[in-house]
Amino acid sequence: MSVTQQQVLDGLAKVMSPRGVALSHAGVLSAIAVNDGKVFFSINVDATEARAWEGVRAEAEAAVRAIPGVTVAMIALTAERKPGSAPPPPHRHAEGVAPVSSHRPPQSPASPMSKQSEIPGISAVIAVASGKGGVGKSTTALNLALGLRDLGLRVGLLDADIYDRRCRG
Repeated sequence: MSVTQQQVLDGLAKVMSPRGVALSHAGVLSAIAVNDGKVFFSINVDATEARAWEGVRAEAEAAVRAIPGVTVAMIALTAERKPGSAPPPPHRHAEGVAPVSSHRPPQSPASPMSKQSEIPGISAVIAVASGKGGVGKSTTALNLALGLRDLGLRVGLLDADIYDRRCRG
């Protein structure tokens, strides 16, 4: 049985927003992507309300996973500041993303990063990293990729686990 967007919306109708409105009617959902039992969407809220929505995201994910036929549910919580609430970013590329060189701190000649060469055809690289698992790196990376795509940028996403046996924790 194939999962439909309507089934997802029906499941989300049982999840209440912090305002007491069914999530499916709260006006915070992105487009819902359903493909072969995999469901992806985001809950988009104002940055000032993000903490109040963290539990709602978890409830929404549980509700979607409970739908027969759903094999994967990835629900991201995205929080944006209202325009004018943050200082404007420094110099931007024409596409709205600062060039890679502006993200790099000055490196000493002894630094391994000083040997890193530019990647042909790539104007910016964003790394999402943590020394701990299960903290939402993949969700964050996916949200970044989808958000940048929605701004009209071309994006690629590489999600990889890197383990250095010299690092023991």
